[in-house]
Amino acid sequence: MEIVFLVLVLVIAVLISNIIASKLTQVPLAFIEIAIGLLVAFIVPYYRHYTMNPDLFMLVVLAPLMFYDGLNTNMRALRRSFSTTLSLAVGLALVTISIVGVVTHLTLTELALPLSFALAAIITPTDAVAVSSVTANIEMPEEGMQTLKNESLFNDASGIVIFDLALQAFTTGKFSFTFGFFDFSYVFLGGLLLGMILGSLLVSLRTFLISHRMDNSSVIVTLGILTPFFVYFVAELAHVSGILAVVAAGLVHGVQEGRLRLTSTKIQVVSNTTWEVLSDNLNGFVFVLLGVSLPTVIADISYRNNSFLLFLMGLSILLYALMTILRYLWLRMGFATIRVRPEYKNTNCWIIALSGIHGTITLALAFSLPLTLHGTVFPYRNDLLFVASIVIILSMLVPSLILPALLPRQKEPFLWEDANSARRKMINYAIQKITELNEDPLETQAVISTLHSQNKPEKIESRRILRQLFAQTRDVENDVLDEMVANEDITEKERRLYQRTMLTRDAHSDNSVLKSIWRQIAYRFIYFFKRLTHSRKIKIAQQQMKHNSKLMKKFKSKHDTIVEIENRATQEAFKYLKSPKVNKESRTDISIVQRYYRERHRRYQNNSNSNEIQEELFIKAFQFEYNYVQNQLTENKLTRELASALYEQISNDELIYMQNDEIYD
Repeated sequence: MEIVFLVLVLVIAVLISNIIASKLTQVPLAFIEIAIGLLVAFIVPYYRHYTMNPDLFMLVVLAPLMFYDGLNTNMRALRRSFSTTLSLAVGLALVTISIVGVVTHLTLTELALPLSFALAAIITPTDAVAVSSVTANIEMPEEGMQTLKNESLFNDASGIVIFDLALQAFTTGKFSFTFGFFDFSYVFLGGLLLGMILGSLLVSLRTFLISHRMDNSSVIVTLGILTPFFVYFVAELAHVSGILAVVAAGLVHGVQEGRLRLTSTKIQVVSNTTWEVLSDNLNGFVFVLLGVSLPTVIADISYRNNSFLLFLMGLSILLYALMTILRYLWLRMGFATIRVRPEYKNTNCWIIALSGIHGTITLALAFSLPLTLHGTVFPYRNDLLFVASIVIILSMLVPSLILPALLPRQKEPFLWEDANSARRKMINYAIQKITELNEDPLETQAVISTLHSQNKPEKIESRRILRQLFAQTRDVENDVLDEMVANEDITEKERRLYQRTMLTRDAHSDNSVLKSIWRQIAYRFIYFFKRLTHSRKIKIAQQQMKHNSKLMKKFKSKHDTIVEIENRATQEAFKYLKSPKVNKESRTDISIVQRYYRERHRRYQNNSNSNEIQEELFIKAFQFEYNYVQNQLTENKLTRELASALYEQISNDELIYMQNDEIYD
């Protein structure tokens, strides 16, 4: 139960961060998540001395994130810039680790050389997701951003392998350059090869399931989510890079996406949405955990010596500056090439150098440091954690301040005001065309009401007026009942049956929402109690009804009577709402009451003919919307980006309708 609570705390922390970020758009999301993590560390007692299980972190958080990055990698761009990617991810990574390791050892002489290299390996890998978070409001060069993404896919493995070798040298006191080289090659290349093999096998399995009609979302989506965990686990058993294995598996899935498109549209939408939500939340966990961990690390160091804490902060700044300069020089001297005009080369080199932001892998490796060594506390563990944490924060803070001066603000492809205006015109066009078809008025009105709801959700303008409208329409229904009883169309008993049915089933049958909810609960409880105490009698009555034509006829007669009353009452209610007696200024409230009666009418009057009419009208409405966008695009009244956004929205609306078109069946 404790673990569940702690996970829920992190989920809530990420949720709160996203809510705040939606309002504070100028502040990078990562900073907000770190701040919320700090707050959690002070509020939740358990997190005041928090230590994270690194193996669990790598498997549960890192593996799916790296798989998702591989899955969404542009393979054409990767192949085109593979030499640059390899130069940055391996060449620059090894040079940086070597120089930073030596500088660290010379600056902090009491830190053993293997631990200095371990620290260098921790802070070298970059994080493209952190780059996206920091540069969300500025326009990054497309070529540069793609380079950063490709680099972050593979330099993680370089850092992890060197980190493992450095720890091994520190704990055993032995190191062989030849063994280290071959071990690096085995772990690096073995991870890639195993990931490609397992990825291909899992793609084939998914294709097999799809071709044999076992392609429901609970199978295909679940298999996709389990893929990175399975690949990482097998790779670690084979002592190769689990991170590179999941990246390779993700790349294979991306390359063979054409085969996976055999899945239904619903599964594709569910899968993409699931991965997006999972990825966003896992990235949020990383920075929230960083915020949660900082107070404990700082407390442990400052307890020993406050001046040493300042020294470590200075060391962190030195190492960050050194890594940034090394990145700049590596690009400026042509060891890695970026396709830009010569006059922009210097600026782009600085942009790529400053965008070497650290995040997930750095934090994971820092927490991977053992807690103990030969039965004693692992030396300098908190010091290395603190330096890594400061480097992460610096790598996000510095570009947040400098990059906006080097790059223009991100331009939206279109203004939201223009998008909303175009959307309203598109929907109004579809409504006009649907009206001109002169189909069944009630079904047409239901479709038009749904189309109107695409613009924006209906908000109650005045609860008092809304209650009055419902009271007035109920009076209209009672007048209909009085007239039907007077004309002997129904009996007094049938009138009471109808009123009782509406009273117990309709949520809006009372002026008070609380009373309405209470009445619903009371009705359900009474129904359940009767089923519990009279279940045998009910079963006997049901069996008798099945074999007794008179009882069946009587039951059907009651149902038909209620349907007939409801039909007349609804028609009169609609007439009243359109009459001069109703104040037309409260259009939204009137629309809500109309929608209520339409939905109720559909529930009671449901028949295949009505469903077919409405389905046909919806299909035509979507086609009218497509036609409108195409015509506006042809006449250059819409930009291609805005037209694409409208097309996407129509497709989503159509998909949602098709998934819910059996709601009244």
